Amino acid sequence: MLLSKDAFASTWVKQECRWAFNLYNREPGRIILPVTVGKIDPADFDAVLYLEDFKRVEAPGFQPYPQGEACARTLRALTLTPAGAVPAPAVPLPAESLDDLLTQGKALMGKKQFAEAIPFFERATRLDAKNWTAWANLGLAYAEVKRPGDALAANDRALALDGNQTRVWYNKGIALYDLKRYEEALAAYERALALDAKDTDAWNGKGAALYMLNRSDEALVAYDRALALDPTYKFAWVGKAMTLRALGREGEAREAERRAAALG
Repeated sequence: MLLSKDAFASTWVKQECRWAFNLYNREPGRIILPVTVGKIDPADFDAVLYLEDFKRVEAPGFQPYPQGEACARTLRALTLTPAGAVPAPAVPLPAESLDDLLTQGKALMGKKQFAEAIPFFERATRLDAKNWTAWANLGLAYAEVKRPGDALAANDRALALDGNQTRVWYNKGIALYDLKRYEEALAAYERALALDAKDTDAWNGKGAALYMLNRSDEALVAYDRALALDPTYKFAWVGKAMTLRALGREGEAREAERRAAALG
């Protein structure tokens, strides 16, 4: 978000900020990075108070950095490298704040550099063991590098801090599923759906857990719920195909496979 007097005065920008903030609250991997590009005042935040506490790329006294320095600091925050430059190693620095660590860790996750993101989140949890965002992202990063036991522990720490986060319950379900603890995975997916009945990922996960528990009729219902919400959800078509085949409905299974293949 580029902050200036004109930006704060813009109804469109304020609407975009609210939209971004709502996504940020729902999805722990989201980043909001305000960059001050013109002289601003504390009172400018009155219309968007939720932005005031975010770490900003900003010189002292609510002043912008010179353009070159502002760009360099923004690139560092997002772990990006200018074209033609040699990428710097993605490692946390001792002086970096909790916000720095979380932003860089999320940026690495966005680039699918999951192993590189883990030290940032681990350090963040050491700086603040009660930071829900750090534990939630650490759990997701562990899952992506196939460390389900560690992912489960991190997700449990996140849920102990805030048990009303749909995505963390879903991520816990993935960890339990990967550990072959299917009954517990099913329970986690159901907790996610109790919080958000329109979570397609959780319906798909529930279908997968039910399939592994040999509850194929129920699995088919779950996959159909996922597909009713998103007919382009390829993995739900794959799961539905396997479930239909387990039920002896071969013709329907082939059609579900065809639908999955058509999605790539």
